[in-house]
Amino acid sequence: MLVLGILGSPRKGGNSELLLSAFLQGAKEAGGEIKIIRVAEKNIFPCIECGKCEEKGLCPIPDDMQEAYTLLKKADLIVLATPVFFCGVTAQLKAFIDRCQTLWIQRYVLNIKDEKQHFGFLLTVGASKNKNLFVGVELTAKCFFTSIGAEYKGMLGFKKIETKGDIKHHPTALKKALLKGRKLIKEITC
Repeated sequence: MLVLGILGSPRKGGNSELLLSAFLQGAKEAGGEIKIIRVAEKNIFPCIECGKCEEKGLCPIPDDMQEAYTLLKKADLIVLATPVFFCGVTAQLKAFIDRCQTLWIQRYVLNIKDEKQHFGFLLTVGASKNKNLFVGVELTAKCFFTSIGAEYKGMLGFKKIETKGDIKHHPTALKKALLKGRKLIKEITC
């Protein structure tokens, strides 16, 4: 079972990365094969809405998304990890998600069916304690997973996490992520 972690944070070693690492460790312990795309380290241009993907389902932009498309199609479980930036995902992750229009076109316009079953999960952190902190991020994640044909399996979100390393001091966050990684692999493979 291939588990693809997509790290949306531009901060190296930040809270989203630590949370994703814990989740992926749990998934690995349960038998998952792990791959990670660190979006901020990739050369990914934003969608230019050229419409070329509508012809053959292929994006003509020659960048690192071509490799990402392959991994997204192979992955059984896709895990988005992002901090909240103004009620949404990071700019880097948003560009990545927008470029997945190609996969939506393949699936829903050109009827190129992917017989593989995919699942999606969201990990997120934010500085605020606002009750609606994760609404925008979760909506974007749900739309992304639906667009690529992945069944949304939920999220773990942690509030009042801002400074680099804050997640280490949260009483349950890393443990919950580890356990969720284990549990999801077992749930999906049964």
